[in-house]
Amino acid sequence: MITSQILLEISQKYGTPVYIYDASKIREQYYKFQNVFSSFSHEIHYAMKANENIYLLDLLKKLGAKIDAVSTEEIQRALQVGFLSKDITYTPSFPSTNELDFAMENNIKIHIGEIYALEYIMKNYPGISLGLRINPANSIGGNQKIATAHADSKFGIPLKDLNYIREFIQDKIKIDTLHIHTGSDVKSWSDLANSAQILFEQVKDFPDLKYLDLGSGFKVKYKPDDVEIDLESYAKFIENQLNKINKKIVIQFEPGKFLVSEAGYLLVKVNGIKQGYRKKFVGVNSGFHHLIRPMYYDAYHEIVNISNPQDIAETYDIVGQLCEEDTFAYNREISKIKPDDVLAVKNAGAYGFSMSSEYNLRNKPKEIMVDDGKIYDISVT
Repeated sequence: MITSQILLEISQKYGTPVYIYDASKIREQYYKFQNVFSSFSHEIHYAMKANENIYLLDLLKKLGAKIDAVSTEEIQRALQVGFLSKDITYTPSFPSTNELDFAMENNIKIHIGEIYALEYIMKNYPGISLGLRINPANSIGGNQKIATAHADSKFGIPLKDLNYIREFIQDKIKIDTLHIHTGSDVKSWSDLANSAQILFEQVKDFPDLKYLDLGSGFKVKYKPDDVEIDLESYAKFIENQLNKINKKIVIQFEPGKFLVSEAGYLLVKVNGIKQGYRKKFVGVNSGFHHLIRPMYYDAYHEIVNISNPQDIAETYDIVGQLCEEDTFAYNREISKIKPDDVLAVKNAGAYGFSMSSEYNLRNKPKEIMVDDGKIYDISVT
């Protein structure tokens, strides 16, 4: 596992800000996921929007993962890394006809969440097999920006439209997959089960069904005292539902954050410290252009002063250097910080670099992989 000393050595060699990924942690999470659901036939489709670095994709391919892509560009990258067309599913949101054509021409399986797209495929690619993404109108707690199965979400075909769709498609195309994605960072396995239950209830009405894609949403630990989602209970629920069905069904999952989030660190350097009216600000050489989750999702990321980890803790706001409200952490107790210290932002392996930008014309960070004691620069130019 990566130690603070290794992180500091990387910061000295490659500078900051820099993203660092622990390959051993990715393997650990993959095998953990695989083992939890080993009692029934399943496939792991990595949600590559979480982190699309080609070296990370290659690592997951070697582990046996397949791909969940949400854009034609992601499809192209997956093919470039060596994934086979049959191992890629495409789950777009409001795709253009050109994008649908691209997927069809490359023999990529599509999960459709809009009736207009379904109509286009029926007209232009009759006889094809595809999946339907369903919106079950299932509300959950947490940040609504990452809840995707409630009644007001743009994602998926409303459950109430399924009867119409079954009559509409007749024998023109085959529905071999029903797909659902409840959201991201779902805390309770029962919230996932409530959505999954709806798919199990539809199996009898789709004679060509081979797969149920249950998406992901599996919460990981962001705080030391966080509790991870109870995957064992969720696996038992799925197993029980499968035992009730007189049909062979393969379960598909789309983990992204679960596989790569805890493997990642963002290292930043302290430019300076300023005492405000009521707060002490620590300004670092980064910002939401490198990690947008705290500002966009109000997400918590543990921050550690790896240059001075054992000193007395003081309370700081950790802020970026953009000309915007740009805060990584509010009122956070961290071991005493001084200029030029290196801070490690944890849980940065998912939706960190992949959502980064060059806002204010500031460069994106380098990306480094640590694997079996060796350090690799995996930055993609």
